[in-house]
Parts: sequence; structure tokens; C-alpha cells
Amino acid sequence: MAHHSYKLYYFNIRARAEPARFLFHLAGVPYEDVRIEREDWPKHKEEMPWGQIPVLEVDGKKLGQTAAIYQYLAKQFGYNGKSDWETAQVQELIGSVEDVFNAMHPIFMVQDEAEKKKLMEKFVADTLIPYLTRLQKRFEANGTNYFVGNSLTVADLLLMVTFTAFKENFAPGVVEKFPKLDGFLAKISEEPKIKEWIEKRPKTDM
Repeated sequence: MAHHSYKLYYFNIRARAEPARFLFHLAGVPYEDVRIEREDWPKHKEEMPWGQIPVLEVDGKKLGQTAAIYQYLAKQFGYNGKSDWETAQVQELIGSVEDVFNAMHPIFMVQDEAEKKKLMEKFVADTLIPYLTRLQKRFEANGTNYFVGNSLTVADLLLMVTFTAFKENFAPGVVEKFPKLDGFLAKISEEPKIKEWIEKRPKTDM
């Protein structure tokens, strides 16, 4: 593998950058984990291709868009599925997570706490539970410990990060209602390289 110089730009939180950080750790590839403090973000915004982060820099070239970053790294490091069909399934799962977060995003713009709580309950009932129901069926149908094929892909990493975010931050108690998904999370979190990153990464609330 040719030696590249990598930088990953994001805030000092797990969230959207975390699957990429897991990929680097799994591959044992060094990178600069650039964590921008929120108050410093305005002065970096114009340095980024779309005025957003995460951004991956490879040999001085910048790539925005989370899904593009995931798939580029996953392909470089061997976590993007073993066939074109598996790679397409990985893409499909990344898109499905994106849809769920897009549905949730407007709730964070609401100032009123009571209103926010009501909208969150509606989101859980109308979006999250149906999504997790379909996802659990999908996981069972695949019949392995993974979501795509029979080995770890970036889709598993993203879903692990997503389930954790729902359990810890956004909707405690919901993922727990899906024993296969919760079991997947417990099992994958124990994979040695994954466990290693979870233990050594900077501790953040999200």
C-alpha cells in the first residue's frame, strides 16, 4: 500500500467522524486527528470544500461529504464489502442512517424543551422504531455477525456508532428493545481492535 499522509478534520466529538477514526485504527494507518473547538470553527469554515466537516485530507487534497470519506477509506483499507453487490449494500446502509439523522436534525433547532421532547417522541415512534425493526430483519436475514456479507465493513462501524449515540444521547432505551441489534453492538464492541480504540480515544459526551 502506497504511503499517504492523512488528516481528518472534525469537532472534538465522536459522531460523524468516528467510523473514519475506527477505520484508521483497524487498518493501523497513522493519521492526524484534527479536532476543532466549536468556537474556532468559524475561522476554519472557508478552508473546507463545502463549509462543513468532517473533511478528510489525503496528501494535501481535501474530501468533504461523510459517505464519500467512509467509502474512500473503507476501500483503501478493505472494509467496503467483498463484491460490487456488497459495496452497494454498504452504500445503502450508509444512506439509511443518513435518512434517519436528517429526519431527526430539525428537532435540534427547536428551542422550547417541551416541544422538543414531543417531537423526539414522534420521531422515535414514526421513524426510529420502524427503521430499527427493518434493520433487525435485515441483520437476521444476513445470517452472520455483520450487516453485509460475512466480515466487518464500514456499515457495521457506522451502525455501531449510531446505536451507541441513540443509547447514550438521543433515545435511551430504544435500541435495547431490539435484542439482535443490541447483541450486535455488544459483540462488535468487544472485537480487539475496536475495543482498543474505544478505550484509548479521547473521552467526549457525544
